[in-house]
Amino acid sequence: MAMEDDVKGPRDYLAAMLRRKWRLIVPAILISIIAALVAVSIPAAYKSTGTVLIEEPEVPRELVQSTITSFAAQRLQVIQQRVMTTQNLINIINKFDLYRQRRLREPISEIASNFRGKISMELVSAEVIDPRSGRSMEATIAFNVSFEDTSRRVAQQVANELVSLYLNENLRDRREKAAETTGFLADEAARLGELVSDVESRLAEFKLRNAGQLPGQLDVNLGLIRRAELELQEAGRRLHLLEQRKLALQAELAQLSPYGARVVDGQTVLSPPERLRALQIKYISMKGAYGAMHPDVLRMQREIDVLKKETGAGADVEGLKRQLQTTEDSIDAARKKYGAKHPDVVTLERQAKSLRAAIKGADEQPNNGAFAPNADNPAYLLAQSQLKSIDAEMFVLQRQKEEVRRRIEASEARVLKAPEAEREYLMLKRDYENAYAKYKEIKAKQLEAQLAQALETERKSERFSLIEPPQLPLKPESPNRIAIVFIGIMLAGAAGVGNVFLAESLDESVYGSKQLAALTGQQPLAVVPVIAEKKSGKLRFWLLFALPVFATVCVFGVLYAYHINVRPLDVMWFGLLGRFGLV
Repeated sequence: MAMEDDVKGPRDYLAAMLRRKWRLIVPAILISIIAALVAVSIPAAYKSTGTVLIEEPEVPRELVQSTITSFAAQRLQVIQQRVMTTQNLINIINKFDLYRQRRLREPISEIASNFRGKISMELVSAEVIDPRSGRSMEATIAFNVSFEDTSRRVAQQVANELVSLYLNENLRDRREKAAETTGFLADEAARLGELVSDVESRLAEFKLRNAGQLPGQLDVNLGLIRRAELELQEAGRRLHLLEQRKLALQAELAQLSPYGARVVDGQTVLSPPERLRALQIKYISMKGAYGAMHPDVLRMQREIDVLKKETGAGADVEGLKRQLQTTEDSIDAARKKYGAKHPDVVTLERQAKSLRAAIKGADEQPNNGAFAPNADNPAYLLAQSQLKSIDAEMFVLQRQKEEVRRRIEASEARVLKAPEAEREYLMLKRDYENAYAKYKEIKAKQLEAQLAQALETERKSERFSLIEPPQLPLKPESPNRIAIVFIGIMLAGAAGVGNVFLAESLDESVYGSKQLAALTGQQPLAVVPVIAEKKSGKLRFWLLFALPVFATVCVFGVLYAYHINVRPLDVMWFGLLGRFGLV
């Protein structure tokens, strides 16, 4: 066999193909016819496409920031998942009454899955310059939504419906996100507002409870202490001056007579109170010296009683005490001079004893022996009023000193409590500042979100605009019938040639002088050619090979011309099937 392959040439292969022409022609014609039938039988699919432009916001992002921060491509993928839900697809199928026969025998979910496969979404990108960074980047500027169906009208209607779904879903999604953002920030602002109000209430209550102990009031308290100490020193100084003045007035008052001098018949006469005081002192001395029953003592007693009724005064205790002191001094002097038994000493002792008894009796009286004469001496009255004024002023100063001391003690207590109050105050103040700062931040974001929501409501932000609505397709998207026929013809030729070579390889017959010489090793003496009638051979060629090929080419040419210029073959085919009730 190897030798046989070596002696074959192109003419031998051509001879083999002519010798086995039916093995070449029959498969080629059959496969060509099958390819033509397949190209005609496959229904045409029409594709309708709508183009949506992604427009930039009308209001610059620097002025109003949108709440939608994701990229357009990412949002489109999310929108596609929402649009391509089974329920949405079923609604479209029911709306346009698609797949009527299939819905009777197949589950709607399978039909929706097949329907989803005919929908396509293609992003359109371009190189743009980022205004913020100034660098070139690829951005999605538009997208195409397409639908493919055997009916041109259905393809256009469904494509329009899908485009509307994409536009509406984008608008709804943006508005919902803006509203959700605004609502969330409003809730957070209200919550933080309540927190700020609560901290403010606690801070106000703390300030009210710790008034004067706050950190900012430490200097005030120290100043109050310093001023109070100065006031205390001033009050002490004034009090000391008043005490000195009082002592001086008391000494002056002791030397003044409460009563003015009276002149009667050219002689100075004592006033009744003075006369009573003098008689009381003299009465006690005389009583001690002569006894209570002495006529002069009795007469003096009667005069004293009359003067008491007239003046209403009691015993002069101070005068009695001074008289007693004088008497005791006289007794000491007399004892040293005369001795204890001398009559003068005995008389003086009886006077001292009488004075002591009178003083004791005056002390036991309810008015304690107070002598209250009705003074009429102007100098005495002036000194007495000044003394009373000094006493009143000293009383006020004492009260003032006590008040100042209490104020100092209170200020010192507040200063001591200030560190503890400061720690709690700083904690409350820090909580308030943090809460208020967060509240201001959320409030500002809420205002921005409200502007962004208004931007979405009025469609001033990034939006989808339909710039190319789906059109009624004029040419089918698939199938490519010429390509199918061409591929069928190529496969038909390859199958015919392959069939010829297969038959030739399985045939062990010897054809030609070269094969004979290769097998026998001897050249043949003569070669007798095949003697055939030329006319019958040509006729057979045209009948068996050329005529069928020509007819096939003509039929396909007519069908193609009819498909292009008159009516699509798929429409004609399904029209015939519908007429016979097969579809």
